This record gives sequence, C-alpha cells and structure tokens, in this order.
Amino acid sequence: MTVTIREVADAAGVSTATVSRALSGVQTVDPELVARVRQSAEALGYRANRVARALRRQSTQTVGLVIPDITNPFFPPVVQAVEKELRRGGLSLLLCDAGDDVDIEAELVRNLFDHQIDGLLISVCDRVASKPAVELAASRVPVLQIDQRAAADVPYVGVDQVDAISQILAHLREQGCQSFAYIGPRQEISPATERLDEFLAQVAPLDAAAAGRVCLGDSSLSWGHQAAAQLVDGSGRPDAIVCATDQIALGALRALSEHRVKVPGDVAVTGFGDTVLASACDPALTSIRQPLEELGTEAVKALTSAIEQHLSQPQSALLKGELIVRASSQRK
Repeated sequence: MTVTIREVADAAGVSTATVSRALSGVQTVDPELVARVRQSAEALGYRANRVARALRRQSTQTVGLVIPDITNPFFPPVVQAVEKELRRGGLSLLLCDAGDDVDIEAELVRNLFDHQIDGLLISVCDRVASKPAVELAASRVPVLQIDQRAAADVPYVGVDQVDAISQILAHLREQGCQSFAYIGPRQEISPATERLDEFLAQVAPLDAAAAGRVCLGDSSLSWGHQAAAQLVDGSGRPDAIVCATDQIALGALRALSEHRVKVPGDVAVTGFGDTVLASACDPALTSIRQPLEELGTEAVKALTSAIEQHLSQPQSALLKGELIVRASSQRK
C-alpha cells in the first residue's frame, strides 16, 4: 500500500506543505522539524512521487552524464565524485556510456532530453565529430564539458594541460635532458591535442629535432612498446621520452628494457595520469597526477549553480595536475 504525504504529515504533526518543503531541502525549514519529518517518512516507508514533483517544479532534479568509455581508468573516480556531489544536493544522475562511438553519443544525448534532464555533463568521444551533439545540448539545457571537449563556446572543466606539460619538461631539464621524444595517441580528443601542441611549443627552442621524434598511434601499452622500439633503433636516441598516458609509458619501458637501454640513465621516461601502473612498474614511473575527484565535484558545483540561478550556461574552470617524480626520470 502506498504511503501518502498526508500520512507523513499526520505522523509528524505538521502540514503537508511543511512535509513537502522539509523533504525537498528548502533551507528555511527548521532543522529539528526537518529531522522529525524525515524520521516519520522513513518509519512509514514514504517515497516521494518524483513525476508529480517534477511537474510542480518544472524540474526533474536529474542531471545526465555522458562519457566515452567507462572502462577507461580516468572515468570511474570522476563518475563517483559526480554522483556523490549530486546526491548531496538531492539530485539524481543518469549515466550513459557512448562506447567511443560518436553516433551513439548523439543518440544518448537525445535520449536524455526525453528524460527531461535539468543539465548535462559530457566528456566527448571526438574533439571535432562530437561538436554538433554538444551544441544541440547547450541550446536546450546548461551543459558542461568534462576533460574532453568539442565546442569551444560551451563551458569546460578540465586539467590544465599546458601547466602539466610545463611541469614535466621543467623536471626533465633539471635532470639534464636536452633532447626529447613524444609518444601519444592520434588527435581525436582535445587533451591529446593540447599535450602535443604544448610539448612541441616548449621543446622547439631546446631541441630542433624533437618534432621528428613525435610518434602518434593510440593509448595502448602495445603502441608505447612499438613506438619506443622505433625511437631507440633510429639515429639520435633522445635523452627523454614524454608519454601521453601511463599505458603508453609502460609499453615504452618494456621496449627500452628489451633493447638494453637504461632508464633513466640513458633515457628518462614520463607518463600521464598517475594510474596504478605508475607505481607498480619497474622502474616506478614519473607521471602527472590528475585531480579526478575534484574534477567531478567542481563540475557538479558549476553545473548546479547555473541550474539554480537559471543561467544559460555554467562557468568554466581549469584544475592543476601534480607531477609525481619517481625513478623513471630521476637522474639527480
């Protein structure tokens, strides 16, 4: 049998309006009264009718989140932080995995509109092909791109890639490195493009040949292994290899070991992400630690602030990564 809001009100000794305000989180309700109402609701097993509440408020209290691949180690901590922060504000999350497919991504965004979401968080599959879906969403609800972006005029929360590459190269120069190589994925996603662009910009005055030591493939261990083997087999072996992901770096370390190249004595190696791989490999990997929990939390705060203030779009933000120095690059 369904428990009604009137029964909760009678049990708590208040009006139905007070029950509604107490359970919806209105801050003007006395905290002791809120506690009494919630205790009565819990004892009776009351569940609010979300559909009716949505119609009254013209809001579903729901936020959508679309990510390209839940198996990517980057996303689970971000998703957990997003859901935790939404729950703290009394909001619900609809999570969608696009499977790295732009067409599926666009379909998921349209489906979320059918659920009348109040706002959208999205980490796009492709920095170019995902742009129409992001711009369509931004014309309907407040939208915030997370980490991977496609539309320059739609707000974004992510890690400062320029600062991260600056930290890596400053450290390598302190270790005496003078020639550099880069192994990364092809440029389908914005962080990959930003990392490579900044690497090339900063090493150009230091090492004119570095642009010829850029190897682009994917983000896998096997690609790191293949690319590093090519680099050490060629002429002019670099002093340092900057890798766009920890997976790539681990593959590079294996290739260097197989070719009897000492790390960091002959070649210093760095990764990006500070995943569990960074401390588990041998030598332990120098890497950029990304503030993933903070990223999810700040994204929700920015989006919900825009929703609550009836703004068309939220504020953008850049967060700083932290260089974690380990044995793979530490010569001094």
